[in-house]
Amino acid sequence: MLKINRLKKIKSNFPVLVGDKVIEKNTCNLLIDEISKSKAFDDMIMGGRSRINKGSKNFNNYIKSSNNSKKLFKLFNTKAFYKKIETLFSKNFKDGSWTNTHKPKIFNQKKFTIKKKLNSSELKKLLGNNYTNPKVNLDIDFSVSKGGYRLRPHRDDITRLYNFLIYLTDIPKKNGGSLTIYRKKSKKNLRKSFRRFPKMSELEIVKAFTPKKGTAVFFQSTPNSYHGVKRFIEKNCSKRFFIYGSYALNKPVIWNFKGTAYYPHIISNKKKMLTSFHDANYLTTAPKNWYYG
Repeated sequence: MLKINRLKKIKSNFPVLVGDKVIEKNTCNLLIDEISKSKAFDDMIMGGRSRINKGSKNFNNYIKSSNNSKKLFKLFNTKAFYKKIETLFSKNFKDGSWTNTHKPKIFNQKKFTIKKKLNSSELKKLLGNNYTNPKVNLDIDFSVSKGGYRLRPHRDDITRLYNFLIYLTDIPKKNGGSLTIYRKKSKKNLRKSFRRFPKMSELEIVKAFTPKKGTAVFFQSTPNSYHGVKRFIEKNCSKRFFIYGSYALNKPVIWNFKGTAYYPHIISNKKKMLTSFHDANYLTTAPKNWYYG
């Protein structure tokens, strides 16, 4: 169902694997049909993206009534498949660039990232202060975007190890909606910090992926894995159907770049936000009281 042998390394400033026809077109059509028939979505974010999120009652009902989505979800939601992705990145990126300091041994199939709103203190308490023996889990959503959907350049949650995106529809280049990866304009290979939401003026485009049916993009969620989505214009084309997911730890990832450790630091904020909206920096010097709890 999923031909991950088609994933190939591309030139980028952080580890990215891309493959065409990873999912057959007829399977994409079946998945689109299932998402279209969904009676409810869990939320709408980013100006027009409706999601069915793992962990919700709605998701469980959707999986029960959607055979193709269920097969794909069951494949992703296994330790065996997670290890395949981990091995693929290890083989393709042997230069020892970015590594996870504490590798997980336990795969928790039932765990998922909480989607409720929290302030930064609540988030820190949720993540805890024990960084040994982390567990890994799958987060996944089945999504459809209408015109107006866009995503500013950012790095994902500090708990994520690998992210993936599977396009189910062809979107003409003129209609936008492309996944775009960025790098900082400075040519320095080593930095003391990586902000989660950098300014556009600090970045330059590395590559843009126009949505193409059956194409999959996998990338490591490293401190410098800046990416975004260009504004989608829903005019004379189909909606933007896709699957987005990640393999995440139950605590922040401490990344290592060629011997230099990067420590996560959540920016204090009293406002309640979804975990994916919180600002967090990666620093080469551990901030005071960075162990949460």
